[in-house]
Amino acid sequence: MKKIILNHKSYLSYEDTLNYIKEIKKINQKEIEIIIYPSVPYIALYKDIKKIGAQNFYSYNYGSYTGEINLESLKSMNINYTLIGHSERKKYNLDSYEQIKEKLFKSINAGFNTVLCVGEQEYMKKPIKYIYKELNYLIRSIDYDKLNTLAVAYEPSWAIGSGETPLVNEIKNIILDIKKYFQKKFDLEIEVYYGGSVDENNINNILEISDGVLIGKKSADIKEIKKIIEKINQK
Repeated sequence: MKKIILNHKSYLSYEDTLNYIKEIKKINQKEIEIIIYPSVPYIALYKDIKKIGAQNFYSYNYGSYTGEINLESLKSMNINYTLIGHSERKKYNLDSYEQIKEKLFKSINAGFNTVLCVGEQEYMKKPIKYIYKELNYLIRSIDYDKLNTLAVAYEPSWAIGSGETPLVNEIKNIILDIKKYFQKKFDLEIEVYYGGSVDENNINNILEISDGVLIGKKSADIKEIKKIIEKINQK
């Protein structure tokens, strides 16, 4: 089943969130699996929805970490997904590669379904070399036996919010190369998603060559999500 990952970032207000939850429950999800990453202050409001993720976290355990989020707290709210390495956290210097690596280690070892974002910062003809470099560094210290909870999202930073995407064939080849990387290195079948200016016009083409999509800004607009889901259902 294809996955539609909705990353709300920090777009919604409290009232917006209540309305969003009301409306998202009405959507037919028979052909797809929707995973929501709410704005951090509103995570607890989604307690009745099964597939919920955290956009960020800091530590494994409860402790003296003022202003931070820990994995134990997320578990207590039945949060079962994390998002790591998103390009905006790199862009705004919120996470270094060293911190991304540490969070990846913590999330996987704590048993969370972990979505790792990779992708080039600027347009390049052969981004897979850049992506292999990222993967080689980030996965090096992970217990390979636990990688079955990992999925990868290919998100070229230049495409996010720009209205532009790589050609579908380019996306397809990169996704296949990422899959081959895990098959060859770890003998592992892994899901790979695409993120970056996904909308109702390109959703079906992208879903044909990926395991799902990661939608950012548009995901916070319930009307836009309904359009996208409608396109998928028409297919």
